Amino acid sequence: MELQFDLTNLLAKPGEAQRTGAEKAMKTLLANPHGWPLGWIDLDARKAEIPEVNDALDSCSGADTLVTIGMGGSGLGTRALASLFATSMGSGIFQGANGRRLVVLDNLDEANAARVREELAGAKAALNPVSKSGTTLETIANLLTLLSSAPESHLVATTGDPDSPIGRLAAARHAPILLVPDDVGGRFSVLTSVGLFPLAFIGVDVAGLLEGAAGARDAFIDEAADSNPALELAAHIFSLHRDRAVSQMFFLPYCEAMYDFGRWWQQLFAESLGKRKSLDGRDIFTGLTPVAALGPSDQHSLLQLLLEGPDDKLTAFIEVEKPSRDAGAFAAIPPELAEFSYLRGKRIHDIVRAELAGTRQSLANQGRPNYTLTLPSLSTRAVGEMLFFFMLVTGLLGVMFNVNAFDQPAVQESKQLTRRNLSS
Repeated sequence: MELQFDLTNLLAKPGEAQRTGAEKAMKTLLANPHGWPLGWIDLDARKAEIPEVNDALDSCSGADTLVTIGMGGSGLGTRALASLFATSMGSGIFQGANGRRLVVLDNLDEANAARVREELAGAKAALNPVSKSGTTLETIANLLTLLSSAPESHLVATTGDPDSPIGRLAAARHAPILLVPDDVGGRFSVLTSVGLFPLAFIGVDVAGLLEGAAGARDAFIDEAADSNPALELAAHIFSLHRDRAVSQMFFLPYCEAMYDFGRWWQQLFAESLGKRKSLDGRDIFTGLTPVAALGPSDQHSLLQLLLEGPDDKLTAFIEVEKPSRDAGAFAAIPPELAEFSYLRGKRIHDIVRAELAGTRQSLANQGRPNYTLTLPSLSTRAVGEMLFFFMLVTGLLGVMFNVNAFDQPAVQESKQLTRRNLSS
């Protein structure tokens, strides 16, 4: 394992009941008595998708730009990993080491869609609409906008239903269709063709991501709670929620490239655990509110609240030991800045790590629970490990909270009302 875990500042060990509950949750999750979509655990099946991804890549080998169009889990994971492994060229635009560009269009905004359309002028573009249902309104709207200016663009559709509108459009154009597995929900789908295809387009080592996730699965899936960080963290979160009324979780990476990863993490926990109904049909209105932030920047906006506001928060710190680029050490300090002479020979990353250490200790000193995950570097293997770790913790918490962590029934009404408003 490349990923390192420090759960020391969670401050109190969960009781035997919580540890036992986490172990039982693991057994229940793997036995899957409710028929939940757990294909994200089957990483051998995910590896088997790579040949189809490669075929789709071959079909658009002449393209220099790919526009992935998707909402929620159809775009957040892709954007999160593109932020880590490619160079950001602006909002949602990334350039890979192979020189190709990836545009992730994962919101519905007319000005932004117009900007993307302008970005494609003169490009050899391929469009990649992503929707498991094949009917996502925002995805269709963005696709229509781009097709109106580039009707001959190459198409690769990613959907769970070949007979959906997106599937039919691809079939009519004799374009590839990458299938979203039935047993993988949207917010758990980044390690399927949903994320593998666009990331591979810009040269990301998707095999490394899958290897890292598989390594985390093998490390965490059977271990006891006292030697398994996934089980231990799930037990802690459940205990903090039940015994200390912790209801909010903050994701605070001290690495700017990881901010979009926090948005993926935010959806994972919010949509999975925020539920009205228990598994036995009772109204329980449960969940934890996840907040994606960024250090050190948000020390200047959120830290006061975390330290002295309501004691209902858990903070996850993410540290990257080796930055992906080197800005060099401070060689000289002007006399006007003499009070900062202690920085001579230091680097920006030294300051960042010192601030992270100080912030986490400050929270611990105030009795505010926090934990730290450390990646030696932004390697695909370490990131794959972290992806699987958080998906597994979410699944375990679903069992412990007695909810279905793999559906999102409440959002359907909003979709229906939107369609009604447009039809009136």
